[in-house]
Amino acid sequence: MKTQDIKRGIISRHRREGGEGPGLGRMVRVRSAEMPSGEARVRRRGERGNPARKKVALTWSIVVGAVAVAVICLSISLWVWPYLFPQTDENLATQVPREVLVRVESKFPSPSKEHTLELVSRALLNRDPAKVPSLFRLGSASSSEIVDFCKTLEARDGPVERYEWMSSMDVNGMLVEGVLVIFKSREKPLERLALLTPDPSGNWKLDFEAYARAVRPSWNELLEKGANEALVRVFAGPDVYFNGPFKDEAQWACYGVASPDIDPLLRGYCKIGSPQALAMAKVFADGRKMSRATLVIRRVEGAESRQFEIIKVLSDDWIVAEPPAEHL
Repeated sequence: MKTQDIKRGIISRHRREGGEGPGLGRMVRVRSAEMPSGEARVRRRGERGNPARKKVALTWSIVVGAVAVAVICLSISLWVWPYLFPQTDENLATQVPREVLVRVESKFPSPSKEHTLELVSRALLNRDPAKVPSLFRLGSASSSEIVDFCKTLEARDGPVERYEWMSSMDVNGMLVEGVLVIFKSREKPLERLALLTPDPSGNWKLDFEAYARAVRPSWNELLEKGANEALVRVFAGPDVYFNGPFKDEAQWACYGVASPDIDPLLRGYCKIGSPQALAMAKVFADGRKMSRATLVIRRVEGAESRQFEIIKVLSDDWIVAEPPAEHL
């Protein structure tokens, strides 16, 4: 190329008028070294390529585009979320896994409704001490004590009016079936709860102490004679009565304690943070206002006669596992 040609090209780039395209000079198509000159051809404008290849390219473009959009949206969400919903201590405190309640697994099948009602009726009508162990889960009661209780029950509660099947009532890992026994009474119908559970051989038996709402020592010895400590089967529910040695609400949790077998309302207290307090809180974690419970309570110096400290939580019902599981 001559020197004058180079000069003219440089001058033309600097003197180009507005709207003019740059002078690129003469363009020459270079043939591929791998393609024979006889096979090379120039694609004319408007000539269409391979449709299948274009379709594949379009598909991949859509997929890549969609993935890119998803990644961008996810990144923006992760960046914005902490600002929209800040994680406070209160939020963290409420993030407690919910307990899943499931039927207790057992190698023994539950009795049918008819069989359950028949078991309860046969046990309560039995007057033979020798048959008691095959019908009842005795606990700390003797066979003769159980027979005597059943003999005198009608005089106390009235004749049995009917039995109502309550199906499965699993308690503290125990497989339990329930029957409500309703008695005729002059004033109002009285009720007792018959709870049955299988023994190691698979024989279903009525739990006597749960049915009798057994208290050891008796309510009379605890409330009238001033016994210091007792195992009681009661209804319990959250309460707010604080005074005497239990006056500090920041230190004590209060529960109302009642029984169908006594008139006065008692109150039980647990030291906040203690195993007993945690066990009682677990009983009412589902929002229930009242629950059956088996507790060990004791007197505290300076407290009122109906105020007790809860020192053991044996069950959230009136049936207790063997051996007893303290604090659930």
